[in-house]
Amino acid sequence: MNLPNFLIIGSQKAGTTSLYHVLRQHPQIYLPPRKEINFFFHDALYQRGLSWYATHFAARPPATRAWGEASPGYICHPDAPQRIAKALPGVKLILTVRHPVRRAYSQYWDNRRHLSEPLTFAEAAARYLEDDYRPGRRGYFSRGAYMRYIRRYLALFPRENLLVMVFEDLQRDPAAFYRRIFRFLGVEEDFQTDFGQQRNASRIWRNPIYRYFLHHPHATRWLPPRARRLAMWGPQQPWRYPPLDAGLAQQLLAFYRPWNAALADFLQQPLPGWDTL
Repeated sequence: MNLPNFLIIGSQKAGTTSLYHVLRQHPQIYLPPRKEINFFFHDALYQRGLSWYATHFAARPPATRAWGEASPGYICHPDAPQRIAKALPGVKLILTVRHPVRRAYSQYWDNRRHLSEPLTFAEAAARYLEDDYRPGRRGYFSRGAYMRYIRRYLALFPRENLLVMVFEDLQRDPAAFYRRIFRFLGVEEDFQTDFGQQRNASRIWRNPIYRYFLHHPHATRWLPPRARRLAMWGPQQPWRYPPLDAGLAQQLLAFYRPWNAALADFLQQPLPGWDTL
């Protein structure tokens, strides 16, 4: 079957959308039009079988050297490593990691922006602060314990099959960031495009109904999905979420400190700025 030879396995809110769009432009790389197939993440999709999964790569040009997909939930789902190893034992894996507090806060506000989070961030931290992802629970914080999941993959795949890229390196030097990925995938490294183009920029709707629910998250628990979608209409505007409370920031920095130290040791490189906000 026409199965992929690489996967972008994560992380959510760590540049995977930008990575997906840049790789799609490379003439020697194929990714399907749909970004997140989530075959190894969602049980119902996994039950459809590899023949269904392979249909997403049927349009791959024969001369393509690397073909794959990007589903950032793969990094943390407890069953994903075993499922991937069984179906794709030689696959190359790309993981992007980001300052875990900033990543968690970004994911939280992305849900708030789409009216799908009824808790404040402090309430979410009180309820969901844990370092092991469990399907069905909010993964704002558990997704940032990167080394836990890296170790699970390395129990099944050789080290040379896993490329870990730091999101902050993408921000500092996008061309070098992508050259390293192209080299890992075995495609032409000198491909040029607008590497710095921002994807997934936050925008909100201007209508008063939407603004009310955005600023009153507890009220969204009573919104059925259809009503939530109907509230997101009309003109939009760029938007930046508010700064994180300093006390809560310090609590989260302390929570991630051991995990960040383990990741820096694994990568044999410092993680500049990850110890502050």
